[in-house]
Amino acid sequence: MNCYYEILVTLQLHEDIPVVEVQSALSELVNSSMLFNAELKELHHRNEFKQYTFCLPYPLEPDRLYRRGRLYCFHLRTTNLKLALAFRQCLPQAKGLAKVVSVELKNYEKRLISELTTLTPVVCTVDNRCWLPENGLPLLAERLQGNALKKCKKLDLAFAMPKGEDFFFEHIQMKNHKPIKIDYKRKGTTLLGHKLHLSIKPHPWAQQLAFTVLGEGLLEKNTLGFGYCIAGSIGR
Repeated sequence: MNCYYEILVTLQLHEDIPVVEVQSALSELVNSSMLFNAELKELHHRNEFKQYTFCLPYPLEPDRLYRRGRLYCFHLRTTNLKLALAFRQCLPQAKGLAKVVSVELKNYEKRLISELTTLTPVVCTVDNRCWLPENGLPLLAERLQGNALKKCKKLDLAFAMPKGEDFFFEHIQMKNHKPIKIDYKRKGTTLLGHKLHLSIKPHPWAQQLAFTVLGEGLLEKNTLGFGYCIAGSIGR
C-alpha cells in the first residue's frame, strides 16, 4: 500500500445542526449513499473494518452550530481505491442532512510520518464502555497497537516487528482535559472520545502501521467519523 485516497465533499445543509450531532448526521448521509451501489450496500451490512473515515465539516461556525443553506466541506478518506471510486460515484446521490454539491477524489503517496494528531476524537471501548483516563494509558496503548495491526492484516500487509518492540509510537499525549461528548440522538447513544497526539517511530514496520491508520482512522468506530488524523512529516 503506497497511497491513500481522499474525497473532498462539498455539501449544503438542509437544517441547522450543532457540532455534537454532526458526526452522526454525516455518518447517516454516507450510509445512505452506499445504498446506490450493490457492493457498498453489502459492505454496509458486514461486521468488519469498513476501511474509511471522515472529518467534521468546515469551516466551523464560532457558535459551533452549522447553518442551514450554507456550504461546508468534509473529507472522506480510505486506503481502498475501489471503495474510493464507488463513493465518488454514489455520494452525490446521498440523502439526509444535506445536498452533496460536488465531490473531488485525490490520492496521497506514502511518506515518512513523525506524528499523528486526531482531528476527531478516538473511541476505545472497554467492557462495552468508552475508555476513560482512569482505565490507564497502558490499556489505551495496547488497543491502539492491536487495532492498527488488525487493519494491516485486512490489507494483507506482511511485516515483522523486531523483538522488544511493543508499539508503533513512542509517546501518547492526551489533548483534551475531559472526555469529549458526541451525541447520536437518532440512536439514543452518547459516546465519549479523546483527542490524541502520537509520536511515531521511524522504523518501516511502525511507519506502515501509522500510514494505515492515517488512511482508515485510529481505533474504533471510524465510519462514524472517529479517529480521523493528520500527519506531521519527518524533515519538516
